[in-house]
Amino acid sequence: MIKTKDFVLRSITLSKKDIQGYLECHLDKDAQRNFTNAPRTLTEAKSEIKKNMILPHYLAVEIDGRFAGFVHLELNKNPKYKHSAVIGFGLHKDFRGRGLGTKVVKTATNYGFRKLKLVRISGLCRPFNKASIRVLEKSGYKLEGVLKKSKFINGKYLDDMIWAKVR
Repeated sequence: MIKTKDFVLRSITLSKKDIQGYLECHLDKDAQRNFTNAPRTLTEAKSEIKKNMILPHYLAVEIDGRFAGFVHLELNKNPKYKHSAVIGFGLHKDFRGRGLGTKVVKTATNYGFRKLKLVRISGLCRPFNKASIRVLEKSGYKLEGVLKKSKFINGKYLDDMIWAKVR
């Protein structure tokens, strides 16, 4: 658990609050464009959380007892790349536009570098996702390039921008 003056990062659980909040993070139309496989029901959200709970650094963002979002550091399992991780994050619509995403990503990144002894943390986002681009930039990540047509979703090829921060 990581406590800051603005929020708490804690392990995500299968509680009703976490499942409902996680689903709501994915359900609004602004967020849906950015996720590859967004859950659409409570059952799907529960299943996705259950699958991701095996990742030790899959965290809920909590503010005043409310589920405000999630962040995760997915460690690379290949021994050649064990010094690196991929960060992912999402905020509930009620908590967007206040700088919370930047604070969460900075906190998770610092945790990755200091506690997990990572050397590199990267993140992906779509070129049209201006909010995530701002969060990554403000968190000190640098654009490394664009992966052209890297995903095929709903009959369309989508590009991914790859961002990284190196210690």
